[in-house]
Amino acid sequence: MPLDRREFLGGLAAVGAAVITPQIWVSAQDRNGSAAPPFRIDTHTHFSIPKLYDLAAARGVNQATLKDWTPQKMLQQMTEGAVATSILSVSDPGVHFGDNAAARALARECNEYAARVVKDHPGRFGFFAVLPLPDVDGALREAEYALDTLKADGIGVLSSYEGKYLGNPAFAPLMDELNRRRAVVYCHPFCAACGVQTTLTDAQNRGVEFVFDTTRTILSLLQTATVDRCPNISFIWSHGG
Repeated sequence: MPLDRREFLGGLAAVGAAVITPQIWVSAQDRNGSAAPPFRIDTHTHFSIPKLYDLAAARGVNQATLKDWTPQKMLQQMTEGAVATSILSVSDPGVHFGDNAAARALARECNEYAARVVKDHPGRFGFFAVLPLPDVDGALREAEYALDTLKADGIGVLSSYEGKYLGNPAFAPLMDELNRRRAVVYCHPFCAACGVQTTLTDAQNRGVEFVFDTTRTILSLLQTATVDRCPNISFIWSHGG
């Protein structure tokens, strides 16, 4: 029976992907060991729109694979990787570039685009909605619109915003609301140290600091007891931590 992406995402808190994947892999192959049909659900799939790509590139975030991103290109990659469904999300540096109003508009544009991709390709895509953080008021409004109107599969956040990790009291209203909604929250690292420690090499930035920001934000949620206060959030952590 094919996996439903919402059932899969909702169960991640109870069963690790490392346990699920080998079981699916075995059942997805026939006895002759021939190539399996698409069966994976990929929760780490980034997309972009031209406006966002240009803004990110202007600030030194160059992700060539996101330039001129299209669902068709993504579907080809999914076929090569036996991916049945990809859950789209916006990568670092997010959508906030210093102006709250502009960030809210850009988040809405990205989320509506992602929702159209999901609608146009039934079963092949889902999406984690991007929020205009660190604008918490804007994030609350966008989360409501994305989850209730666009039917997003969850919320996508970065590990930190302006040096504040997710357990910071500034984000408590958002965490409380996502807890009330029993939301899936996908977290992608943002290298807070990379922007201030100019002596770090690229290997230190991308190989150590970038992935370790996931660890920092997890510790932030633990230290502030956010996870105790918000036990209904199902977190997905990317880049190891």
